[in-house]
Amino acid sequence: MNRLRLHVIACPVFQRELEMLAAGAKTEITFRHLEMGLHEGPTEKLRSALQGAIDGVAAGQCDAIAIGYGLCNRGIMGLEARALPVVIPRAHDCIGMLLGSSQCYLAQLEAQPGTYFQSAGWLENSPAGGEVRQQNFTFGPNSNVTRGQLVEKYGEENAGYLLEQFNNFTRHYERLAYIATPVPKSARWEKTAKEIAHQRGWKFERLPGDLGWLRRLLNADWNDREFLQLKPGERVGLRHNAQLIGAEPA
Repeated sequence: MNRLRLHVIACPVFQRELEMLAAGAKTEITFRHLEMGLHEGPTEKLRSALQGAIDGVAAGQCDAIAIGYGLCNRGIMGLEARALPVVIPRAHDCIGMLLGSSQCYLAQLEAQPGTYFQSAGWLENSPAGGEVRQQNFTFGPNSNVTRGQLVEKYGEENAGYLLEQFNNFTRHYERLAYIATPVPKSARWEKTAKEIAHQRGWKFERLPGDLGWLRRLLNADWNDREFLQLKPGERVGLRHNAQLIGAEPA
């Protein structure tokens, strides 16, 4: 019996985990990983990139398309299935998928609301994790911003304001939680996460990752609780309940 042919369009945060799982998957898989920078831009830019990637898959190329993104600032809202079915996790973002469930993610936030989550994929693909592109400023716990850079680009007064906003952004964080998955160089990225926590004066905690949700995505084990399955001619609509998303006529 021929295996289902699955084309996966995913965030690079998952690249190492997905490639590892693909080796033992029950489906025949091809990948396309979009740019990490799409998270930093407007929602419409991410949505447009995802829809363009969906539309670029020919009907005979595969049997279904899987999206390796969560709700992610609503970037998946309005996505349409054209000639092929499209499957999307009912996830708030990548953190829940790396932890194995939305319940685990929400439990972590309830226990310690001031938590900043990191993973090998986030650190590997962050500009601060490697070479920083010219004038590509990353605001967040692993910021690469210096006052000198901001003064040069925006002036002394504006630089002070921007740094104040950055400090406000990170003030409520108390813990950096590193989600450990068995990917190459995981120990290196865990060390980086510890250094970030130390620099910010935060508690560091290592959380064990659970790749079950991603494994089910690749194995076409699509239960309705965890996945939305769009038929051709349907689009993603928002749901204000635990389902998060649902199918609507395009």
